Amino acid sequence: MDRHVNYEFLHQRRTLTKENTWIKKTTPRVQTKELDTFPYVDRSLINYERYQKYVGDAGMRYYMAIQATRGCPYKCFYCDIYKTNPFHNRRSVDHFFEEVKMLADIGIKRFEFIDDIFNVNKKSCRAFFEKIIKSNLKLYFAFPVGLKGDLLDEELIDIMVEGGALGLSFSLEHAAARMQKIMRKNLNVQKLHDNLVYITNKHPQVNLKLNAMHGFPSETQEEAMMTLDFMRSIKWIDWPYLHNVRIFPGTEIEVFALEQGIPKEIIKKSQDMSYHEHAETLPFTKEFTNGVKTKFLMDCVINKKKLIERIPQQLKIFTKEELDQKIDAYYVGNRIKNLEDLLKVAKIKPSELNIENEVKKEDIEVDNLDAKLQKLFKKEIVYEKNHLKLLLIDLSTYYSSDADDRQYNVVEPPLGLLALLTFLNQKLTGKVKGKIIKSLVDFDSNDELLDIIKHFKPDIIGFRAMTFYSGFFHDVIKFLREKRIGIPIIAGGPYPTASYADVLKDKNINAVAIAEGENTLYEICKKMIEKNNSFLNYDELEEINGIAYYNPDKKSVINADDSKIASIPVSNHIKEIIKGPVRE
Repeated sequence: MDRHVNYEFLHQRRTLTKENTWIKKTTPRVQTKELDTFPYVDRSLINYERYQKYVGDAGMRYYMAIQATRGCPYKCFYCDIYKTNPFHNRRSVDHFFEEVKMLADIGIKRFEFIDDIFNVNKKSCRAFFEKIIKSNLKLYFAFPVGLKGDLLDEELIDIMVEGGALGLSFSLEHAAARMQKIMRKNLNVQKLHDNLVYITNKHPQVNLKLNAMHGFPSETQEEAMMTLDFMRSIKWIDWPYLHNVRIFPGTEIEVFALEQGIPKEIIKKSQDMSYHEHAETLPFTKEFTNGVKTKFLMDCVINKKKLIERIPQQLKIFTKEELDQKIDAYYVGNRIKNLEDLLKVAKIKPSELNIENEVKKEDIEVDNLDAKLQKLFKKEIVYEKNHLKLLLIDLSTYYSSDADDRQYNVVEPPLGLLALLTFLNQKLTGKVKGKIIKSLVDFDSNDELLDIIKHFKPDIIGFRAMTFYSGFFHDVIKFLREKRIGIPIIAGGPYPTASYADVLKDKNINAVAIAEGENTLYEICKKMIEKNNSFLNYDELEEINGIAYYNPDKKSVINADDSKIASIPVSNHIKEIIKGPVRE
């Protein structure tokens, strides 16, 4: 064990401990079990038509994202969902079915479920698609985050496909039993293989995605070839992924890597590399990895026979424009940017493609979508004279000037922020006026964001941040503070939840909301309204469950649950991420 690594067990997982005793973390907020108590997300709160020029994670436009569950019951060592939602809770089938039907009634034909694993509960999964079939709804469903492939059987697959589940994503990660055990995924690899064979033989209309990884610490060359052979053995996969493993500092996989003798300096050096670049953390030579990737590319990706078979099927699901964007997002570099480029590289003549029933834009486009959403969620709100102004900002997409090959350039509407503001509008009707904006879509530079803030004049700003965009997140806030924007800032989302101690080293941030945010933000806003829209002092913050903040009044803060809840330090070099003032 590396002498620099301190960890504790949290939800049966090793997690690096925090050492920042100047952080005050309040009592953890109890996760909501009855998800049906939350209102349907008010989708009129943003301009959806602005998002229609981008494809989402499922490669589609003109769709709606649905979340039927929260949390994941599994404990894979490369994933930190347990930090945000340690328990798996579900909405009732009737509840999310009615939401789908309500949106279908205004013309929405495509839906993507963003759940971590939608089919954990087979009974619920089956019941939903049986209701879809019984209702004779002709819809398309995609699962871009992934289904658990060994929890399906042939009968359930048939029901799902009949009900419109044509965008199926699965995660293999690794084909070797030893690696499955180490990463605690414990996938029944053979069962997944059997199901993939069944899908590719019986349901060619399905658009199939499969995720796998290459180069886990301690992985052998023989084991690496097992994963490659698994993927090559499947008749076809529309979007196969074989990512090089990235070890993020502070995560449980880093603990394992350090135990395997990988120096921290090497781990840090690999952070800015893309998933296709050869990092020194990989247990293989560059020549071996390049050989694996070449075989993967030729047999699974640029395979002429498979492409001739699959492209016509893909064009029954995606419009030509959508497929071009999907191809641009999938292929690294500038050589393949659209379908024409792909055909040239694969040496396929357009005449070799037997294209029938190609989907057209008019088949899936929803005319006057925003007007229909406004009518659907119509609610006249009369704001009180001294109402609180709340600006919610999603920074999960780089500006167009900053994007590079490391970014998977798709855009998702900010469903989480929509859920927050929907809840606040229900609980504090007329007392809070909220606005939701997203980078790239609503503002494409720091100056444009600054203009929005100056025009809206919020009393409080909430940022949603992801670990992948941590540097971008801190840079944007630093810019605002340098422009003398002194408005209180609360950060939430995966990055602040998992690494609140590091986030709060940034002096520009007032507090962090940890995990589920609806009731936390409601209580903060309610107290601010009681104080004539002034931000909370330290004693008042201490009364809010589920947050963390810097308390300068005490040299050392002992939190009641420090022995149970750890903050994952995102980097031992946090000063290089936070370029603004840092709390020592």
